[in-house]
Amino acid sequence: ISFYTFHQAAFLADAYVREKSVVEFFEGTRSLRSGFWAFCRYGAFVSFFPQLIIGPITYLHEFHPQVKSRKFISFDPLDIAVGLAFISIGMFKKVVIADNIAPTVDLVFGAAGAGAVMDPAHAWIGALSYMAQLYFDFSGYSDMALGLARMFGLRYPLNFYSPFKANGILDYYRRWNMTLTRVIARFLFTPLSIAGTRYCAVHRLSPLPSQVLGLWLPMLINFQVLSLWHGAAWTFVAFGLMQGVWSAAEAQIRGSKKYKRMCKSTSPFFRLLVERAIFFMLICLSLAMFRSESVGAAFHLYAQMFGASLDAPSAFEMREPVLMLFCAFSIIYLMPNAVELMRRYRPAMMTYENESYGFAFLRSIWRPSWGWAAFAAILTISSLHYVSRQPPFLYQGF
Repeated sequence: ISFYTFHQAAFLADAYVREKSVVEFFEGTRSLRSGFWAFCRYGAFVSFFPQLIIGPITYLHEFHPQVKSRKFISFDPLDIAVGLAFISIGMFKKVVIADNIAPTVDLVFGAAGAGAVMDPAHAWIGALSYMAQLYFDFSGYSDMALGLARMFGLRYPLNFYSPFKANGILDYYRRWNMTLTRVIARFLFTPLSIAGTRYCAVHRLSPLPSQVLGLWLPMLINFQVLSLWHGAAWTFVAFGLMQGVWSAAEAQIRGSKKYKRMCKSTSPFFRLLVERAIFFMLICLSLAMFRSESVGAAFHLYAQMFGASLDAPSAFEMREPVLMLFCAFSIIYLMPNAVELMRRYRPAMMTYENESYGFAFLRSIWRPSWGWAAFAAILTISSLHYVSRQPPFLYQGF
């Protein structure tokens, strides 16, 4: 019920500040009949099924004007084609990729929870496999939500945009669960940061306390709340602490004069390569904490990843997991995402403007043609081959 609650909280906040779309929504609702229909429209807004379970979190000004449009629930062949393409791609990501990586993840993290000694290669394969599993699980759902909404004639706000191509943690959260990021930033981080900055200005505090109260503390609280939203577990507390410290440190570094001088004197390509390499390592370690059964199990996995237990017993045959990882990360880093693929048809509202690092010639190449229909059919048939297992979406458990 978390996303259902977020929708209503955002609606209440907009009503409190007299946001234009909310005011217009309530105009003329003084009679019993008009109030009843307004309530029905509100019910459709908060319980529209594509976004009900895992988002995206939508504001009324994004949803209601589209519902009033003539295109809503009208048969538009282009909307149907775009929607079915999104659904076929999303289902393939979830059912074929994410669910086939899951057994390796369960095996490695189960062994870490039991305190088993592992070959470092196996430990790394497990950590990287969870990265890929979580990525394709959430990305698959996000694509299907956009596709389902588009078949009704609606464009939803974008919630997922190639987050592993980010160049840092701040860029990552502008690409991962983007609508949750903007809601938390609006209701939590921004008010805390403004309050801390004002307090420091009124009391004329020195730069260090000002940085702590205006940036570090709000970020730590922000990420702790984001983490505990997933569940009440010490692993989530540790994950939130890791992400909060990382975010605050990155913001501090990027705002420093030394970093700005370095940006002027170094190649953008080299700098991006280094930043993404650092990001990849840190996100891998923090997500391993997120997935672990306990904080102790996470540190045990870290010990195996950076240990030298080369004589440890083989936990699994490496050929298939390595091949799956190679395919998964090739898709992540070399292929355009579904929104880029269909960008000429305005598939979604852009929540944040993000730079695309994919190959330019692979973007905007989708057309409602027989060739792409055949491609979507192949993805769908491949998904149907595995769909009988019916594993839940990972994010549905939070």
